[in-house]
Amino acid sequence: MINNFKKSVLAASIVAFSTTVIAQESLRLGHYFPAEDFRGKTAQYFADAVDQELFDIQVYPSESLVRGRDGFMATARGSVDIYSLFGGYAVGSVDLMRIFTIPFPPDEFTDSKLLEFANDERTLDILDEEFERSNVKLLGFINSSGQTTVFLADSIDSLEDLRGKRIRGVGGYTDPALQDLGSSVVFMSAAEQFLQLQTGGVDGVITTDSSYANLGLSEVAPVMMDGSIVRTPYPLIMNKRKWDRLSSDQQEALMTAAAETVAWSIENFEEESERLGEKVRSEASEVYALSDEDLDQASQIRNKYLQQFSDEYGDEGERLVELFNEYL
Repeated sequence: MINNFKKSVLAASIVAFSTTVIAQESLRLGHYFPAEDFRGKTAQYFADAVDQELFDIQVYPSESLVRGRDGFMATARGSVDIYSLFGGYAVGSVDLMRIFTIPFPPDEFTDSKLLEFANDERTLDILDEEFERSNVKLLGFINSSGQTTVFLADSIDSLEDLRGKRIRGVGGYTDPALQDLGSSVVFMSAAEQFLQLQTGGVDGVITTDSSYANLGLSEVAPVMMDGSIVRTPYPLIMNKRKWDRLSSDQQEALMTAAAETVAWSIENFEEESERLGEKVRSEASEVYALSDEDLDQASQIRNKYLQQFSDEYGDEGERLVELFNEYL
């Protein structure tokens, strides 16, 4: 009878152990985009691509869990497990992310080129250690901002007309570039843009075509500047302590899903970008094309901050600038 009791205990222990091994890990994935936004769809794609036997991922869109600008620190603290973040929001904690905020990128630096550069193993090797110092694991760069430009309440005739205007910035070198042009930089979340434009809190905003279309900003900012002021990737980040507690199989599953999401995003974003571009141009009442003089000024500003980045961040900065130029 004692032997039977021992067998029962052993059998129960095996069942319990097996249950522990296969139990799903619950994770909260936050982002600040509407669910129907392509960036929201990309975050959902990742959640769906993860092995469902290993993870139960709940997605919280539209800042319903954490505000976009707070996403990095909230992930570092563990208030959220995973976050899809605009790269410019990470520069306060990861200085080297400024390479993705170089203002006025040339037209040949397309969304697909940006994601190739961001996910290049040489780029990731440099950035991984920087992220981990902030208790954040970088899973990959899963999306692009697409065309990100200035949308204004009133017409302009040149870049010089931005002088004196209050414009919503997006972080990194884009903000001092605005100041070089004589603008005042105002900080706000994506959700605040409509109200701030409507009430005159700002004269313009730097934002994506996607946000412009999905937030109905044409009602309050009918003027758009043609061409990107910045083109920035979206890192998918995870709380490092949470990552370290996962099994190797679970970690591999997350990295596999991230890689699949990057491939899906690259494959589908060009079509989405074209659709959004057409929609934005149809909604904006005026599109300002940069003059040759504007383009020269923009090029000088871009080169200024590439050089500044290289000077400020030593060998790693120089290497990232080399890689940036390689992808041009």
